[in-house]
Amino acid sequence: MGKGYINPNFWVERRLVRSKAFLSLTATAIKVLMIFHIKRQMESVGRRGKEQWTIKNNGEITFTYKEAKNEYGISESAFRCAIDELISKGFIEIARTGMGVHKVTTWYSISDRWREYGTPEYEKPKPRPKKPINRGFQKGNKYGRNCQQKIKSTVTEQHSSTVTEQHSDNLGKQSYVAETT
Repeated sequence: MGKGYINPNFWVERRLVRSKAFLSLTATAIKVLMIFHIKRQMESVGRRGKEQWTIKNNGEITFTYKEAKNEYGISESAFRCAIDELISKGFIEIARTGMGVHKVTTWYSISDRWREYGTPEYEKPKPRPKKPINRGFQKGNKYGRNCQQKIKSTVTEQHSSTVTEQHSDNLGKQSYVAETT
């Protein structure tokens, strides 16, 4: 098997399929989880007979909303709910977030936290970071439409003083040009 060999098969542990976490998943979440398992690349570590399988690309698995919609027919809202469910039940984690920014991909890692799901040892995941919201001018801003009247007058005064300074500079330049010619 060379470097470029991709095994056409993938396997899932029986323990995963029989777990409380897996049995409580929705159909879309199961579909998304299986796609994550297809995307993982497994490699053998250790000597023959005592080898262990690890995920080679864990933390670098990408699965975009566009891919889910175009290739697998999963709507954006269903995909988002499935991802949130898989994270909350310990199947996947976000390794690096794209935060919904255009063309910035989120990287996922496959987790084993599902083994403790439903037990006191289970750690709830961190909430998904919300994408930054650019609201533009907000109430109380001294330069916006909703600003106070007093602040508007100071802005107008600042603008008029700047215009007068520019005008006086232009007059000075014109008189200098007239004297030199």
